[in-house]
Amino acid sequence: MAKQSTGAGFLDQFLDGGYDQDIITTIYGPSGSGKTNLCLLAAVKIAEQGKKVLFVDTEGGIAVERIKQLSLRYEDVLQRILFCNPVTFDDQKALFGGLKALVTEEVGLIVVDSISMLYRLELSQAEEVYDVNSALGKQIAQLVEIARTRKIPVLITNQVYADFENKEKVKMVGGDLLKYGSKCLIEVQKFNSGHGLILRKHRSLAEGKELKFKIVGKGIEEAL
Repeated sequence: MAKQSTGAGFLDQFLDGGYDQDIITTIYGPSGSGKTNLCLLAAVKIAEQGKKVLFVDTEGGIAVERIKQLSLRYEDVLQRILFCNPVTFDDQKALFGGLKALVTEEVGLIVVDSISMLYRLELSQAEEVYDVNSALGKQIAQLVEIARTRKIPVLITNQVYADFENKEKVKMVGGDLLKYGSKCLIEVQKFNSGHGLILRKHRSLAEGKELKFKIVGKGIEEAL
């Protein structure tokens, strides 16, 4: 099955070639653990190959300067990345409603960073939680359909919260909605000495595989 490079050779090797092209891959972890960096690496790689990227940025945190660090051809790369910046959950719903129409043959990757930022804000204000969860479920279903029909990878980042029963563990915001919609789940962690990731779900690789990495100017490096 065709794969899409992650933008880092050692991470491609870890994932047996890279991200699967017809599924959602969810990268989740605490703030500062490297989620956005992993998405930008993949986006830059796709753009350098001449494809376009749809990048949904709900956190307003994408730095053009970081993309300049990641690619010597950053001017071409930036022209091929379409940034969408919803600021409310209603904006996000409207954007997802029209997403399929934006996905032309030129698009090689969709990134949503993060799926849960505006969802959490909406939940905190909502009188009817069911409606908000239903809307998120519909958005994930739309992404699943696009990935399957267009045969392109969809990368989602997601926030976490502490598991009250086990303080050492974290849980994904959106829980089962994201677990069922994602065929690949990657948990990223932040340590004093660097970063790590754990493969929590994959359709062809062993779950529980671990990898240590460092975030550097040109991207990421494997930490031995």
